[in-house]
Amino acid sequence: MTKRIIFDCDNTLGLPLKEVDDGLTLLNLLGDPQIELLGITTTFGNGQIEQVYAQTQKLNKRLQLNLPVLRGEAAPGQNPDTPAARFLVEIVNDSPHQITLLATGPLGNLHSASILDPDFYAKLKQIVVMGGYLEPVKLGYRNLAELNLSTNPEAALFVLRAPCPVTVFSAQACLDAPFGLKDICKADYWPAWLKAVLIQWLAAFSLYCGVSVFYLWDLLPAIYLTHPEIFDLRPFTLGSDLDSMTRGMLIEDETGAGHEVLIVTGINDQAAFYDLLNEHWQCAAQKFPLKN
Repeated sequence: MTKRIIFDCDNTLGLPLKEVDDGLTLLNLLGDPQIELLGITTTFGNGQIEQVYAQTQKLNKRLQLNLPVLRGEAAPGQNPDTPAARFLVEIVNDSPHQITLLATGPLGNLHSASILDPDFYAKLKQIVVMGGYLEPVKLGYRNLAELNLSTNPEAALFVLRAPCPVTVFSAQACLDAPFGLKDICKADYWPAWLKAVLIQWLAAFSLYCGVSVFYLWDLLPAIYLTHPEIFDLRPFTLGSDLDSMTRGMLIEDETGAGHEVLIVTGINDQAAFYDLLNEHWQCAAQKFPLKN
C-alpha cells in the first residue's frame, strides 16, 4: 500500500552556499515506489521564502512534474492564511487520517494550518519531523546551531504536541548519514550539473566545519516513511518549553507528564539505508530526468 505524503520543506538546492538535502529528499520521495507525493509546501529556513519557493518551482519544472508547489511562511508570526496553509487544510480535509506530513524545515506552515482549522492535526495520519538536538552538536571545530525547531519555537511546540502520532529525527540520528565525494561520484545516474552543485556544497560545508563530508539530514525521515525498521527509535516524553525550544533542544520529561512522541536516535542498518537511497535516486532519475 502506498503512503500518501505532503512534503513541507525549505529547499535551496542549486543556490550557492545553501543546503542541498531538501532537494535530494524530493528526489528520494519521487523514486520510492511506496510513496504517492501529493504536493510540496515551502517555508523560509535554509533561505528566504522567495528563494525557497523559486528554487522548488525550478526543480519541479526541471523534473517536469505536475505537483502543486505552494508558498508558505516567510517569518514567524505572520498571517497564517498562506497558500501553503490553505492547501494543507484542504487536502487533509479531503482525505482525513490518510496523509503523512514530512516536515524538514521550520514548522510554521503546519501551525498555520492548525490555526485555520483547529482539527487539522487530529485529521493527519502522522507527522514526521527533522529537527531538534538531544545535546549540543559539534562538527569538526564548529558548534552548530539548531535551525529547524528553533527558528519558529512556538510553532514547533504546537506541532510536537499534536494529537496525532509524531516522530522526530534529532541531529544526533542524522550524524549516522555522512555523504562525501566518493558517494557523489558513485551516483552515475545524476547529471553533471547536479554533481557539481553537490561538490560545491561539500566544499563549502567542509571548509565551514573542518570535516570531509556533509550530512543527509532530511533523507533519514524520508527513508523512515517506508522503512522504519532500519532505524533506532524509542518513546520520548517531551518536556521542552518555549525557552528550550528557542535553542532547538529536545528535553525529556522523566516524570512522564509531558506529551509522548517517538524519537529516532540513529540508523541500525547503514548499508540498507544507503542502498535504499541509491535505489530511489536511480529510479527517480529514470522516471524524471533532470533537465538543465
